[in-house]
Amino acid sequence: MNILPKFCKSSATVNYSILNRFKPAYIYRFFCLSLSRDDWYNVRITLDELKRTSGDKSLSSFNKKFKEYLDIKPYFVDNGFYYPTRRNIYHIPAMEEQCITISNKFALIKLDAATKGFFIQLLLLSQYGNIELIKKNIIKAIRIDKKTYEKYIIGLAGANLVSLTTPLTLHTENILLENDFSMQKKLPMKKVDKIAEIDDNGNIIIPK
Repeated sequence: MNILPKFCKSSATVNYSILNRFKPAYIYRFFCLSLSRDDWYNVRITLDELKRTSGDKSLSSFNKKFKEYLDIKPYFVDNGFYYPTRRNIYHIPAMEEQCITISNKFALIKLDAATKGFFIQLLLLSQYGNIELIKKNIIKAIRIDKKTYEKYIIGLAGANLVSLTTPLTLHTENILLENDFSMQKKLPMKKVDKIAEIDDNGNIIIPK
């Protein structure tokens, strides 16, 4: 069962540049993470919290996959224990000119992460791919094999997210929203939270 995060945004944006940077499941997980961003596009949730939204059983490789893309940095929380609790802060990339906005309702659809990520890729291609959404074009653009394509398409058709027409028909009502660049990330004018971070040399930095 997929559960929206406690402090959940109504939508999240996905840039077209992510299309082939990660596999479909990771693209969907990125979307789920982005739902918990603050106004400065920072996210401070645990992987256990992310799992409840993405529906995954394990996210053990998530931080390794996204370390560079999300500029993941550690910080520490005082939970009353002898040693502060180490957590991670994720920095969501800013909206690019070519991006899509997806409603948080998409997270509640009962499909696996990979199939949902594939649908996000289809949405990106439909907006900016400059291709007809037919099988051979999609396979080439996303770089997947025919068997995987068929598996994803069957899942999406079963969830009424696509119609098997030529070209494909995507059902995006209440899922794909208008981009609103007025909601772009805010530039930090001051420290919002006094958190400790670690620099590249392993030194702890405490904001003043």
